[in-house]
Amino acid sequence: MQNNSGRSSVSLHRFGPPGDAAAAARRATLVCFPHAGGGATAYASWRRALPERIELHAHVPPGREARGREAPLDSVADLAADVLPALLALPAPLVLAGHSFGACLAYELTHQLTQRGRPPAHLFVLAAGAPGPATPQAPRDDHEIELLWKRLGANTAGLDRPGFRERFFPVLRADLAAHAAFRPPPGRPPLTVPVTAMYGDEDPEVTADVAVTWAALCRGPFGLAAIPGGHFFPQNSATAATGALVRALEV
Repeated sequence: MQNNSGRSSVSLHRFGPPGDAAAAARRATLVCFPHAGGGATAYASWRRALPERIELHAHVPPGREARGREAPLDSVADLAADVLPALLALPAPLVLAGHSFGACLAYELTHQLTQRGRPPAHLFVLAAGAPGPATPQAPRDDHEIELLWKRLGANTAGLDRPGFRERFFPVLRADLAAHAAFRPPPGRPPLTVPVTAMYGDEDPEVTADVAVTWAALCRGPFGLAAIPGGHFFPQNSATAATGALVRALEV
């Protein structure tokens, strides 16, 4: 399905269930945003770990999965504009969660939804520091991308597969460039929605001191949670991550 601009409108993937009966008792609509280079499938394990009363959607950015033929976008502003209409069409209460680069996009969308009178009920930022001094610089070349990938503990098995770099590196480069360039506009008010920052207790980059930098952008309730694992704890420790998320929503 294409919109009038030619860009696919399938920017969110819904993981089922819940069905009609569970939807009637739905407590929240959770929308997740993946790490740099990732897609909706990064959250497939969350559906099995989450209670059915939480409806789960995940972002499909241009250039991957069902949108693989589209050119990737290399700015947070463009990515936010691309997915915002789909978010506005979802039922409230909305909960946003972003992993690493996805945390910046979720943060930006939280502001835009708030401006439109649809503030999320909660924002979760995972394995990320707040945009600003803690924002990593974009790698200068593919070699630096590989070093970063290995340092963060990502699965490097695909690097030697034919065609993997040609398919994966363009979207990864675009996301890393968007992450490095993103800064909140001057004078932006702090968030008033509840925010929880999660970090992996074995993450070599995003430690507790880095994760807590989000508190400076918040005026509402703020929480900090350590999750077992490294930078990719949302995938490798899905049960622990979703458990912490559910507990924060029930406070």
